[in-house]
Amino acid sequence: METLSEFSKILVPVDYSECSLLASRYACKLARLSGAEVLFFHAFYSPAYDLIELTGNKNTQKKLREEVTQKLLTSELPRMTEFRKKLSDYPESRNLNSDRTLSKISPGLASSEIQKQAQEYKPDLIVMGTRGKDKRQNSILGSITEIIIKKIRLPVLAVPENYTFLGPGNLNNILYLTDYDESDFISIRKLIGFASLMKLTIFCLHVGPKADKWEKMKMRGLKEYFASNYDDINVECEVMEQHANLLSSIDEYIREKEVNIISITTRKRNIIEKYFKPSITKRLFYHSNVPLLVFHS
Repeated sequence: METLSEFSKILVPVDYSECSLLASRYACKLARLSGAEVLFFHAFYSPAYDLIELTGNKNTQKKLREEVTQKLLTSELPRMTEFRKKLSDYPESRNLNSDRTLSKISPGLASSEIQKQAQEYKPDLIVMGTRGKDKRQNSILGSITEIIIKKIRLPVLAVPENYTFLGPGNLNNILYLTDYDESDFISIRKLIGFASLMKLTIFCLHVGPKADKWEKMKMRGLKEYFASNYDDINVECEVMEQHANLLSSIDEYIREKEVNIISITTRKRNIIEKYFKPSITKRLFYHSNVPLLVFHS
C-alpha cells in the first residue's frame, strides 16, 4: 500500500463492548470517506476445546470439536447481529452500503485469530478499541491491541474507550511524532494519504531535551520535503523542547493545537533499549485518550 488514501479493506476486531463500538464507528466513518469495505471480526474461546482433547480418539475428538464449534457459533451469531444493529443507530454507519460491511466469527484465542484473519483478509488498515488511560495495562482488550501492533506489520488505528466521538467533519488535526529516522519518509507517504482522506492538517513535531539549531535544521529539511512533494497538504513542522517529561510535553502540544489523532512509527529495538527506555508507542498507547495511528518501520 503506497498511501492510506487507496485502502480498500478495514479489519475491525470487536468484543461487543462500548470500546469496540467506538472503534467500529470510526472504521465506518473511514469507509464512508474512502469507499472501503469493513470486516467486523469476533474471536471467542471455550474451555470445551481443551476438555475434548482429554477424551476419546482422534476421530471422536474431531467430531466433538465440530459439534461444539457449531453450537458456539450458533450462540455467538445473535450477539454479532445485536452489535451490528446497535452500530447502525449511529450516523457514521447508517445507510452504509450493506455489501461493504461484513462480519465474521471464529473460535480461538483472540490475538491468534486476529493475526490469522489479517493474513487471510489482507486489510490495509486495522481499527481496534483500547481501554482508557485510567485502566492501564490491566485491560484484556488493551493488551490484545498492543500485541497486534507488535505482531502485525500493518497500520493500526487504536481508538481509546474514553475518546469523545466528534462525528463527521470535526476531525481537523493529526500530530506526527518524528525522531528524524529514515523510516519516517515511508510512514509520511501513508500519513499523507490518510490526512488527505480526512482533510486533516498535519503537525510534524520533534520533542527533545534541546531545541538547538541542529534539531531545527533537521526539521527544516523535513518541512522542505513536505513542501516539494506534497504542496497541497497543510503541514506545520516544529521542534519543541521537553520541559518536564516527554508525555507531558506532548499533552501540552495536543491541547494547544487541538490534535484529534496522534501518529507514530514503531521500530524494533534491541534488548538494552527495551530495558532502559520503554517504547514511546506503548507509553502513548496507555496514556492518551486521543486515537493513535501506528505505522511500522
